[in-house]
Amino acid sequence: MSDQAAASRLSFVVQPNSPSSRSLDALLRCYAGRIWIGAAVALAIALAVPFFLVDVPPVLDYPNHLARYFILAHPDDATLSRMFEPRWEILPNLGMDVIGVGLLKLLPVHVGGRLCLALSLYAPVIGAIIYSRVVFGRFTLWSLASGLIAYNGVFFLGFMNFLLSLGLALAGAAGWIALRRRGGWLLNAVLGAASVSVTFFCHLFGVMLFALLIGSNEAARLWEAGRPRWADLLRSALLLGVALSPAAALYLASPLADGPAYIGTWQGMPKLWASLTPFMTYSKNLTLLTGVVVYCFVVLNRRNISVAPAARLAFVVLALVFVLQPAEIKGGSFLDVRIALMIGLLAFAAVLPQLQPRCALLAGAILGALIMLRSGSVGAAWIAHRIDIADLRTAIAAVEPGARVLVVRGHAQYMTANAARPGQALPGIYRLDGHLGSLLTIERGAFLPLLFASPSQQPLAVKPPYLQIAQPLAEPVEWSVLGQETFSRLTLAYASYLRDWRLNYDYVLLIDPLPGRPMVRDLEVVAGRGSALLYRINKSGTAATAAPQ
Repeated sequence: MSDQAAASRLSFVVQPNSPSSRSLDALLRCYAGRIWIGAAVALAIALAVPFFLVDVPPVLDYPNHLARYFILAHPDDATLSRMFEPRWEILPNLGMDVIGVGLLKLLPVHVGGRLCLALSLYAPVIGAIIYSRVVFGRFTLWSLASGLIAYNGVFFLGFMNFLLSLGLALAGAAGWIALRRRGGWLLNAVLGAASVSVTFFCHLFGVMLFALLIGSNEAARLWEAGRPRWADLLRSALLLGVALSPAAALYLASPLADGPAYIGTWQGMPKLWASLTPFMTYSKNLTLLTGVVVYCFVVLNRRNISVAPAARLAFVVLALVFVLQPAEIKGGSFLDVRIALMIGLLAFAAVLPQLQPRCALLAGAILGALIMLRSGSVGAAWIAHRIDIADLRTAIAAVEPGARVLVVRGHAQYMTANAARPGQALPGIYRLDGHLGSLLTIERGAFLPLLFASPSQQPLAVKPPYLQIAQPLAEPVEWSVLGQETFSRLTLAYASYLRDWRLNYDYVLLIDPLPGRPMVRDLEVVAGRGSALLYRINKSGTAATAAPQ
């Protein structure tokens, strides 16, 4: 396609009024194709830079997921095969596991792992660009501005399958809309069923977003038709039902269908900060700056912004769900931040600002500089994180393969204001160093009770007798809890792996130790410094009972 032809499809600005504006507009249109491609390449490079700065990025769940990929990629490992076994079933969290296992069979663990993490970063942005291209009929520079929220609160929490599913949902919905314009009912049903099936194996939230987007598109089509006939309503409902039916069948066949229907509490005020999830970084000030810039841009240009009809209902539904839903449902956590990110992605995928040429250039320069600033801030935090990784590797160097290690933390999981370095916490949300101990499994072949190996959510199971001391979906407790001589029922319900811990484990790894912490009986320091200390458990004074070997 020539630059002139591409310009008509890449239009970002309204028709100018002044002669100088017309000449500038003509220049922009002449090189529109090259401008978009150059901006896309620059965005891809800017987002990739932090991944070259550290081998283990400070992303909460990432080390734990990486440990599982490593175990699945090496099923015949002499040590790990005694502790774990693959258990591939119909689960909605398999996407990254399949990709991760494939990569780790070919590449070093920390190279393949970062490629998986990078995929979870790029997938939502790519999905937003594809969706925008279809609903507006052109590649828009505003869709590239979704790079502003590539690094976001959900990414730093490490919800990799969830992020991959959002990209697939947006791309699948774009394909649905493109085919519906051609009127191919059968092809739409086949594409919808295929898209929802693939998305299901990444995350249920992706299925929900896909269903919402195609449902919103059908509602827009019926609305534009005026007073739709009952036959039209029935046809759309039947088409949606056929397209989404594989997800329902897969869910009923998965272990999740039999899980407890736990519903958490509704949290009002925290939702105000959660609404900034798309802009969250390790810096609270940068999070606020990004949010203010984007919100001001939208408000100042509200009369020149078009919203794709296919997504208007989706915006309304997501906003209501964000306000009304509790923080946890049936084992799913951080639900408000997930919905907030969906809204943020749609704001770049289904919205088109139309600006005068000079305003467009100014907006592009500001947003581009902000993307570079955010990527640089993330890179600086990842460089600082090298200290924590070095401290951890110094501490765990003495752990022998097959050892059983209990990981505890110095700070409480919600104490984010006192992080010593950026990257240790996501301000106002959660500590990010709780799963660093998973490197023990990857680099030392040790057993941890908190590895993500629940057959109801992951394709990995813990073997007996290690199963008796495992709690895959739990969190590390604080050091002060470990110092208690007896544990309450509430503590054991939250951390059952603490029962008889002196007998069941060989070491205790303390992440981010607090100064002046109390002594804990039967523990002696073996190695460590700074942000990680390894203790050996002295079993000489402890009554002998059966423990895993």
